[in-house]
Amino acid sequence: MRGRIAIVAASTTILLVIIGLFISAPKSWRFGASPSSVAGHYPYLKPSPLPWNPPKPKDPSGDDPAARLIVKVKLEEEDPPSWIDSLFPTWRKEVVTIGLEFSQLHENGRRVDKGRIANAYLTWIIENYKNLPDTMVFLSPDKQSQGESRAGSDRKNDISNLQIPFIQSSGFANLQCPSPSTCADSILPFRSPPNEFRTLEVNMTKAWVGIFGNITVPEQLSTPPCAEFAVSKAQVQKRGVEEYLKCWQWLNRTIMDDDSAGLVFAYLWHVIFGRDAVFCPQEKQCECEVYGKC
Repeated sequence: MRGRIAIVAASTTILLVIIGLFISAPKSWRFGASPSSVAGHYPYLKPSPLPWNPPKPKDPSGDDPAARLIVKVKLEEEDPPSWIDSLFPTWRKEVVTIGLEFSQLHENGRRVDKGRIANAYLTWIIENYKNLPDTMVFLSPDKQSQGESRAGSDRKNDISNLQIPFIQSSGFANLQCPSPSTCADSILPFRSPPNEFRTLEVNMTKAWVGIFGNITVPEQLSTPPCAEFAVSKAQVQKRGVEEYLKCWQWLNRTIMDDDSAGLVFAYLWHVIFGRDAVFCPQEKQCECEVYGKC
């Protein structure tokens, strides 16, 4: 009996010693311990509060801007599209790279890619407001969940055929011409009763007021939800740079998730650049006016 008690006591003592050693040991000795976070690598250490660095207009360069410019947004993992280079010198290019994890930010970072493509577009417009080319084409990354970006060869042909006089006279054109299906799903901010499953629609009224600063919310918004378009310098500058900064501030302060916040702008680019809330030209008309395919 005494032998059993001694064995139990010894076992308990050994167990307590092992536990004590484990608790006092460095974290790197422990099984399953996570590696220390490294700035700029996973796992991200999200700073609190987030850095607030609104874009600012650059000073005039003194050089004549390019007459035609492609602003191409790409993901980190994507190579710059070679087809754009084949359009040089008629078209110049600027490539804006955004992270795969758009809203995550490592502790030494300065830019939050909130709203995905919209953030990149707005930042570029604000920073280059005093150095804008006459005609700009904005292109989203090739890998898009909504599938609006066309193959490179198709987009190359589109831009080669782009009717610059029409862009200059109209100010703005979606690169995706409407089809019966792409314009059928309208945003109705005052739908009665509200459809809570249409989260973008339910939140559009507040988004509109936050972006445009007025309460004249349209009863219907309809356009191909496309983040690819052509716009003229004159049309961009019909709004002051402070208006684009207000758009950027709303985008970077909203509590909406990034996908939804970016999609808000996909439904509003045509309004920002002077078109009516319902902007759905006939497909054949669009093909003729925008690409000369009459």
